[in-house]
Amino acid sequence: MNKKLYILAELDDDTQNVIKKYEKIIFDNGFVGDQTKDIPYHITMGEYPIECENDLKDLLDKINLEYKEFNISYSGFGLFKLNVLYLNPCMNIKLIELYNYINKINSYKDNDLSAHTTIYIDEPENVIKILPKIVENSEKINGKIKYISIYEFFPKRLIKRIELKE
Repeated sequence: MNKKLYILAELDDDTQNVIKKYEKIIFDNGFVGDQTKDIPYHITMGEYPIECENDLKDLLDKINLEYKEFNISYSGFGLFKLNVLYLNPCMNIKLIELYNYINKINSYKDNDLSAHTTIYIDEPENVIKILPKIVENSEKINGKIKYISIYEFFPKRLIKRIELKE
């Protein structure tokens, strides 16, 4: 498997804790899943070849000068091919502006914005089994995009993380 780099728009700590309640429901019901664990809940802003690492580090420095934390809310849940359960963020101008900035300033522009926050990846029958328990325990989520990071996968490696100003 080829290693790739990803820019992630990470949620603030309070929102992380709200989403972890869904993670607990999944585990308490005997499911584990294949989702990447031990990384913050996030919205992926783009995927890049490994050779872009230095350019992406410079990009994060520019983002740190240009952007402040911003609000994000979630409208509900969604599924990709019945094996990925995700939270669906409400699109807002700040998220779109950040995405456009990342993709304008970086020469590698092969990224579409399919904004979502993955909470569970597994076989479709397991996703379908856990979905009602997740939905019945759902709550409105209002949070903030607080950090921007660069990760390498796989294996997982945090390369750089910035905290957006308030």
